[in-house]
Amino acid sequence: MRYLKTHRRAACAITLMALVASGLAAENPDQTVLLSEFTVSEKSLNGYIASESVTGTRVATQIKDLPFAISVITSEFMNDFDMFDLGADLVYTASLNAVDTQGNSNLRGYGGTFTLRNGFYRLGLNDRINTDRIEIIKGPNAAIYGATSPAGLINYVSKRPKATPSQMFRVTAGSDDLIRGETNVNSPLGSLGGVKFYQLFSAQAENSGSNTRFANTKKRFIGESVLAKFPGGATVLTEFEWSKRDSVTATSTVPFEYNLTTRTYSSVLRPDLANFSQGGPDSEQDRESTSVYMTFEKRWTPVWSSRAGGYYYRRQAFNFNSGSSDQFDPVRRQFGRGNVLWDPLNEDGGAFQIDTIADYALFNGKVQNKTLLTLDYSQNWRYRQQRQANSRVYTISGVLLDNPDYSLPPHSAFSIVTRNDKTRWDTKGLFLRQQTTVLDGRLIGFAGIRRDMVTYNFTFGDQFNAAGGALRTRGQVSRYTSSAWSPNVGANYKLTRNVSVYSSHSRSFTPAGQSARLGEPYLENETSRGWDYGIKASFLGDRLLFTLGGFYIDRFGVKTTQRDPITGINEVIAAGTQNSKGVEFEGSWRVTDALTLQASGSAVNAKIRYNGNATTDVGRHPAGVPADQASAVIRYDFRHGSLAGFAWNAGLVYSGSAYPNSTATDARRNVQTDSFTVVNSGVSYSWRRSADRIRHAVRLSAKNLFDKNYLTPRAELGANRGIYLAYTLNH
Repeated sequence: MRYLKTHRRAACAITLMALVASGLAAENPDQTVLLSEFTVSEKSLNGYIASESVTGTRVATQIKDLPFAISVITSEFMNDFDMFDLGADLVYTASLNAVDTQGNSNLRGYGGTFTLRNGFYRLGLNDRINTDRIEIIKGPNAAIYGATSPAGLINYVSKRPKATPSQMFRVTAGSDDLIRGETNVNSPLGSLGGVKFYQLFSAQAENSGSNTRFANTKKRFIGESVLAKFPGGATVLTEFEWSKRDSVTATSTVPFEYNLTTRTYSSVLRPDLANFSQGGPDSEQDRESTSVYMTFEKRWTPVWSSRAGGYYYRRQAFNFNSGSSDQFDPVRRQFGRGNVLWDPLNEDGGAFQIDTIADYALFNGKVQNKTLLTLDYSQNWRYRQQRQANSRVYTISGVLLDNPDYSLPPHSAFSIVTRNDKTRWDTKGLFLRQQTTVLDGRLIGFAGIRRDMVTYNFTFGDQFNAAGGALRTRGQVSRYTSSAWSPNVGANYKLTRNVSVYSSHSRSFTPAGQSARLGEPYLENETSRGWDYGIKASFLGDRLLFTLGGFYIDRFGVKTTQRDPITGINEVIAAGTQNSKGVEFEGSWRVTDALTLQASGSAVNAKIRYNGNATTDVGRHPAGVPADQASAVIRYDFRHGSLAGFAWNAGLVYSGSAYPNSTATDARRNVQTDSFTVVNSGVSYSWRRSADRIRHAVRLSAKNLFDKNYLTPRAELGANRGIYLAYTLNH
C-alpha cells in the first residue's frame, strides 16, 4: 500500500509540474521550440556511426558520455549487410551471439529471453523495413526498464515519419529461392487546426527456402505510423504493426551418434546429416503479432520535458512437430524423434510509461543537472495448451535416413492435454535517475534507483498422461508478488577533450515466476550485480569513436535442483550462481566521406560456480558461449571518376571455440566446436538522370563469400554461401 500511495503522489506531482510548465510555455509563446529530450537527433546517425543513444538512459544521450557500454546498429548497416533476419545478423556486436526469431540471445555469457521495441516488452518478429536502429544496452544496467537478464537488453527503435516526402521500393532475389519485396512511403498529410500531420507506411513480403528438404519460410509485415506536430512543439506518434512468420522448420542441428539400444551418446558429431529433414512437410512453426504504440512528447520549457507512451500487443504462436533431435543411430541409420505436440501459445498485454525530465543548472551554470522520473505499468497474459496423441493407440517412431516415414496421426488425434497454463503478470515500476555534470563538463555522475513489484497469477489446469489419457497431475492456482530494488551508479570523467574514463555499478532482477510450471514451487527472484569500466574516445568531430572496456557480472538465484541433506529429497530452489567477466572493444571511423571503417572484439570468461546436485558443472562455461569473437567492416563510396556511383562494403566475422553441451552428463559435454571466420561482401551501383528525382540502385552481395563450412557455438551447421541481387528505387 505504501508503494501505491507513493505511486499516486508521484503521478500527481508530475501532473502538477506539467500544468505549471504548460502555463510557463503559454506566457512565452514566441520562445524557440527545442528538440525533445527523448528523440535522437538525425545528425547523430552518420552512415554506420551513431553518436547518440536513447536506450541507455531513456533519454537522448551522447554515447561517449555514458558510464557503461552500449552498441548501436544503424539502418544503413542493416541494408548493406543484408539483414533479412535481424536476430541472426547481429554478430558484428561485441559479446553478442545466438539471437533467434523468438528474441532469445546470448550476451556477455548469459542468455536473454526477450527484447524491447521502443522500450516496451517484445518477443521477436522485428523487421528492418521499419527499424531505424538497434540499440544494445549491456549488463545489469538494463534494469532501468525493469526485469532483465544479467546479459542486458536489445531495443529495436522504429522509424519515424519525416517532413520530407520520399518513397522507397526494393526487391531482392537470391539463394535458397529467396524473394523479398519491401517498401517505405513517407509523406506529409497536411495540417488541421495548426496541427501538422506526417505518415510513414512500411511493408515487406518475403519467401525463402532452405538446404533442408521441405523447409521454407514466409514472412509478412505491414506498418503505419502517423506523427502529429502541434504548435508549441508537442508531438503525438501513433504506430501500428502487424507481422506474420510461417515456416516449415529447417533442421540445422548437428546430430551426435547415439546408440538407441543402450541409450547413450558418443562424442562423434555428424555435420553431414545436419540438413536432413526430421520434421517432414507437416512440421509447423507459425508466429503472428499485432501491436499498437502511442507516444506523446513535449518540451514544455527549456527545463521541463515529458513523454507518455502506451502499448498494446497480441501475439499468437503455433508449433506442431517442429522439433529436431540430436540423436542419430549409425547402426539403424535412424534419427530419434521428440514428442510430437500440438502446441498453440497465445499472448496479449499492454503497458504505459510516463517519463518526466528536468534539465537545469545550479551555481551560475557551474553544475548542470538532469533529473528523470519514470512511472510504468504493464500487464501480460499467456495461455498455452499442449496436446499429444494417445501413445497406446498411435505409434510415432524415429525417422529412418534411407527410407524416411513422416506420417503422423490425424490432427483430431491430438486430444490429450499434457500442459494447460494460464499466466498473468502485472508489473508496477518507478525509476528515478539523477545526472550531474561539473568541472566545466569534464565529470558526469549518474545515480539511479528503480522499484518494481511483479504480481503473478497462475492457473495450471489438469495434466493427463499421453499413454492412455489418465490424470497425471492435478491442476492448481497460485498467486504471489515479487519485488525488487535495482540501483545503479556511475561516472564518466574526461581526461582530455577527446578521451574519458568511465565506471558503473548496477543490479538487476528476474522474477523466477516467468518460467514456473505445474508442480514447481515459488522461487525467489534471480538477481545479478555488475561492474562496467573502461575508456571512451571521440575524435574528429565524432567521426572516430571507440570504447574499450571490461565487465564483471555475478548472477545469483539461478533455478537448480538440490538434495536436502536431511530428507534426501530433491528440491527445486533458487540457489545457482554464475560469473562472467571479459573485455570488449567497439570502434567506428569515418576516415573520409567515402571511407568508413568499423571493428569490434570481445573475450568472455563465463563460469558456473554452483549448480546444486550437478557438482561437475562447477567451473564449466555455460553452453554455447564462444571464448572470443571479433569483426571488421569496411565501406567505400566511389564518388569521382569512372567508378562514380559504385559502393563496396565487406565484413569479416570471427567466432571462437565453444562447448555447445557443456552441462550435459554424457559424452557430449566435452565436445568443442572450432573457431571460424566468415566473410560477407557486397557491391552496389546507383544512378539517376540529372533532372529526375528518381534514384535507381542495383546491389550484388554475398554472405559467407568463400563458402566456409563451420559449426556455430550451439553446434548448428553454419549457412552456406548466399548470393543476392537487389534493385532499389528511391524517389
